Amino acid sequence: MDTLHIKVNHNIHEELKRLGKARRMTVSELIRQALYISYQLDFLGLPDRQKQALEAYRGGFISLGKLSELMGCSPLEMRQWLTEHHIAQNNTFSDDDTQNVR
Repeated sequence: MDTLHIKVNHNIHEELKRLGKARRMTVSELIRQALYISYQLDFLGLPDRQKQALEAYRGGFISLGKLSELMGCSPLEMRQWLTEHHIAQNNTFSDDDTQNVR
């Protein structure tokens, strides 16, 4: 692992410490997580159109079906790809809903 040094103002540092304590994470872990999430799609090397589609999906602006159409795969394949790339999926059901599946 490489080391990166950054400077932030005192208020941001205090907020990161507070947030880290609440999430039981170090400030370094929070920063690593934020960087990864912020640049995750760029790291994948996808064409701009696909990155835009993924951002629209992550923002809740398009459905999984529309995303899979724009990415050129089936919804099931899209779910698998999202899982493999650690991209959160927008599920429109709650844990209680799974009790209704027979």
